[in-house]
Amino acid sequence: MDEASDILKDRIVPIDIEKINGISDLLRGFNATSFQSRNLARCVEIYVDMLKDPDDPTIFLGLAGAMIPAGMKKVISVMIRRGMVDVIVTTGANAYHDLVEALGYYHYKGSPHVDDKKLYNLGIDRIYDTFASEKEYREVDDRIAALADELMIKNPELSAISSRRFMEELGKLIDKEGVNEEKKDSFIWNAWQHEVPIFVPALCDSSIGIALTKHHILSRKKGLKPLMIDHLKDNYEIYRIKKSSKKTGVIYIGGGVPKNYIQQTAYLEGILEGTPRGHDYGFQITTDRPEWGGLSGCTFKEAISWGKVKSDKKFVTCYCDATIALPLIVRAVLERLGETE
Repeated sequence: MDEASDILKDRIVPIDIEKINGISDLLRGFNATSFQSRNLARCVEIYVDMLKDPDDPTIFLGLAGAMIPAGMKKVISVMIRRGMVDVIVTTGANAYHDLVEALGYYHYKGSPHVDDKKLYNLGIDRIYDTFASEKEYREVDDRIAALADELMIKNPELSAISSRRFMEELGKLIDKEGVNEEKKDSFIWNAWQHEVPIFVPALCDSSIGIALTKHHILSRKKGLKPLMIDHLKDNYEIYRIKKSSKKTGVIYIGGGVPKNYIQQTAYLEGILEGTPRGHDYGFQITTDRPEWGGLSGCTFKEAISWGKVKSDKKFVTCYCDATIALPLIVRAVLERLGETE
């Protein structure tokens, strides 16, 4: 066989929508198509490989973007309950919005084509085409600050804690005060229930951080010791998870701090242990491009140069809105594993 014939051996097979039976079947068909449909199919294949690996890889989920206001919390919760993720690294915003809904407040369908000055005067916050009540957000802020007060009253000797530990406290709060029909869909509550650690390395960059800042300032004014969040403890705790794992897989929803934080666990392990162990599997869903040098668009190929991923393993990036891609991937994986009800 000549070189050209060897290259031109796998034809594109048109998708036959009349013969599709379920999401898994659709994405299996995408394996023979092109562009992002094929990349979406490869995400499913890699995810199934991760979950079927006899070495039981520790799977890290990086959660960026406004995924909870967009209606994705049940998808994340299913991933937790079905054992599809072992560690979550998220923005503070996703954790905050999850708490908001667990306490009985909601996000509402809106439009980007509105008068934002009018929304401001009405106390309505906008996240693209999603609306929320500023008054309700403030009530949740106050509850977070009160939780920090309560922790220090009950544990006056308490030193700085990791964000992971504080997320456990939020899980307990939801268990105690959350609305029953809402808390079962909370990814914070499900993570607490199933002992899946949640790290929020940029906690200050969120309303949770703002609420804790309020607690800090008021405590100081009263001459009281405030609760402190120590992110170096986060580094140590997540490093221990990486070190104890025979293999690791990564899932990046968007990019930003959650993605980089998971990537650097491999880098940190290499510095502290002397032998770098990049991640073994991974897929990313993003709309960002690599040409601008930002981490959100960084490719897995680039991460090889840092030792953050292994060069001989399975990785793929799907350029797609995660609110479209993630539910399809998770459903297809569940169907593939025979775990749908």
